[in-house]
Amino acid sequence: MRDENDPFNLPDRGFIDLFRLNKDLVSYLFRKLVPHMSESLRVTKITREIRIFIALRFFCTGNYQRGIGEEFLLSSSQQVVSRCIVEVSEAITENISEEWIIFPTTEERKLDIKRRGFMEKAGFLGIIGCIDCTHVAILAPTDQEHNYVNRKEIHSKHVQIVCSFNLEILSERNTWLIGDSGYPLQPWLLTPFENPLPDTPESRYNYDHKITRSDVERYNAYFKERFRCVSGERNLRYAPDKVGRIVNSCAILHNMCIRAGIEIIIDEFEKIDVPNGNEYVPNVVLNEGRQVQQDVVNRYFR
Repeated sequence: MRDENDPFNLPDRGFIDLFRLNKDLVSYLFRKLVPHMSESLRVTKITREIRIFIALRFFCTGNYQRGIGEEFLLSSSQQVVSRCIVEVSEAITENISEEWIIFPTTEERKLDIKRRGFMEKAGFLGIIGCIDCTHVAILAPTDQEHNYVNRKEIHSKHVQIVCSFNLEILSERNTWLIGDSGYPLQPWLLTPFENPLPDTPESRYNYDHKITRSDVERYNAYFKERFRCVSGERNLRYAPDKVGRIVNSCAILHNMCIRAGIEIIIDEFEKIDVPNGNEYVPNVVLNEGRQVQQDVVNRYFR
């Protein structure tokens, strides 16, 4: 007979279905996070390990806090669940983010991504990451509420993502990225040409550009399916700063799953929100971006 109150006694697949991470990764979280968490949660007797399980369960479902607390493995009140989510998301972002969200800085790592990833996928050379934006629905905040109304007149946290060919999220820095027409052309950000003639170098550039950029759209879909608290099915009922930590935590956990080879199957990709493309770019920067873009076309698409 197994102890039904210990999640580690669940079958491996059932454990992943409930918490998205496998048992080894959750054990890793215990080692990394528990020393940075308070020993007691006010007057409750909930262990730090169970608090981590509660937060993981919320991240992967996005269900109401009361419903999370009523699950037989994690029996807790709504107030306790809320505090667990805040505490664990803070612990994750403050203590392990630099270990799991890493922008490639060494030439060896950059060459590996360029050659093994984007070049093999679509022949688009020199690309180190794809950039895109998405929205995470939130309740109307009490402070500066107008700053969180998006173009659909919905309150949301606007999240910008840079991902690699294997769907790992990368921290953003100035380097050579690829984005859609919603972004301004810049020397470090390649966008498509507008309405190029068929069978021209520019049209071939656009074709490979589109294939390459599909990685970030797949990332958005996989990310939101794996951690449904950011999917928009329900508004995150937290202040924007806490929402930011929740999203960052889910991005870190997503990278952990990617590196561990934990797959998730989704039925269809959702539509991805993009910037409105009206960001002002100085002429000198825009001209430099055009020169870089044309150099790429002349070198690889003639």
